[in-house]
Amino acid sequence: MDSRDNLTGGGFGRRRSALMGASAGEPVTERAPPYAFEADEPANRISALRLAAIIMGGLLALLCIEALFSGTSLITPINGTFLNAMRLIGFVLGIPFALFVITRPHEPMGIAKKILIVLFLPFLTGFTGGEAAWRISDWTEFGFSSAAWEPASYPIKYASHGRKGRRDSFEIDPYQAGESTDIAVPSAQFDAIWPNHSDYCITVMQRKSASGAIEIVNDGVFTLREPAPAVLTPCGGGGGAASGDTSSPWDKK
Repeated sequence: MDSRDNLTGGGFGRRRSALMGASAGEPVTERAPPYAFEADEPANRISALRLAAIIMGGLLALLCIEALFSGTSLITPINGTFLNAMRLIGFVLGIPFALFVITRPHEPMGIAKKILIVLFLPFLTGFTGGEAAWRISDWTEFGFSSAAWEPASYPIKYASHGRKGRRDSFEIDPYQAGESTDIAVPSAQFDAIWPNHSDYCITVMQRKSASGAIEIVNDGVFTLREPAPAVLTPCGGGGGAASGDTSSPWDKK
């Protein structure tokens, strides 16, 4: 009898000592290791919505980085259907993204903040979709282009005083593309020119694709280093004054 008492309990390798704490006739409940179902807990599960938000955020980050370091800007209009389609896609994707933000259980927020997020986040993602359309069009036209660069002069349309990390800049839109292109200039040059900026044209380096699209060399307005002085010349015939904006640059973003 003693030898039978020393056998492992249950026949599955569990030693009798593991059952000593249970009284006779009481069912023994085995506890699973704490890590057994940890990955299956709802709080640790990556939902499809969260995964989509992560992917979207990553794509937006890549787009911003690419635009920041591309050094070029497309100044001719792009396909309107493609542009509006990208804006619509961005807007539609922004709706579930907004719902994901306001329904996070571990980050409660007030009803006013939830309403603002639902209203404005889809428009923000729609705007981002439009910006993506411009970058994709630039890649399509000039991704493998070997066209030569040449100087060109365009009238200044707006003067924009830098703030919140932006450089002072002059804006051009010579082909009525619908979105002005900002060209950063040194602060001293901006301060000297902006009262009469509509009388001047700014010289850029540009190249043209086979389809007629034009892109210019442009480092953007969020550069860490001071921009090189721009080549500014008086516009002949007062053409620049007709399209220029004489309001204060502090009114521009």
